[in-house]
Amino acid sequence: MTESSSRLRPAVTVLAVATLAAIALIGGIMVRPLVIDDSRDQQPTLSAVEVAFLQDMTAHHQQATEMGKLIDRDGIDPAVRNLGRQIATSQQFELGTMSGWLRLVGEPLNNPVPMAWMTRYAGTGQDDHHASAVLTDDAAHQMPGMSTPDEVAALGSLPPTEAENRFLIQMQRHHYGGIAMAQDLTARVPDGIVAQLAASMISNQSKETGLMGTMLVARGVEP
Repeated sequence: MTESSSRLRPAVTVLAVATLAAIALIGGIMVRPLVIDDSRDQQPTLSAVEVAFLQDMTAHHQQATEMGKLIDRDGIDPAVRNLGRQIATSQQFELGTMSGWLRLVGEPLNNPVPMAWMTRYAGTGQDDHHASAVLTDDAAHQMPGMSTPDEVAALGSLPPTEAENRFLIQMQRHHYGGIAMAQDLTARVPDGIVAQLAASMISNQSKETGLMGTMLVARGVEP
């Protein structure tokens, strides 16, 4: 074997290994879709009920957030003001989560047929005790617990004590409606990320309604 041949062999070996590696890589890429289920390429799915719940709860949370911000003003009892801030903050976070999920599955944020999914109150969302307001001008699409636009706006202009009492009454009613919606969802779709979020809403809002009830009793105010 000549000296030149001995020098050439390592280079040939390296070239051969590189060629085989390239062939293996290309083959692996071609075969991968046949043998591996790449879940990263799969779009998440939500049922029609889950989508409708997220859309309607988005509208429900938007009103609660607005109410919490309106009561956060000078002259308001710090306990009520802090509660309003707490509700606005937590529901804004959940709003981001719900809108993110809806965008991820390519669904609009607004429900074209509000509350049609809900079966708890014959599909209308109507609760004899807690649903007295209408989400839209269409009386067929009532959402439990919602306040009227005038009721919401008044929280920002009424004298402090009256605004505080109104806020506690309206937000407690609002939470009762939200809890009913979340319970309806979990009864129909007990598993999955939407059900987990709804269960969290039930827990948190139940605690807050209890607190508001205690505050109303201390003020001598009937809900």
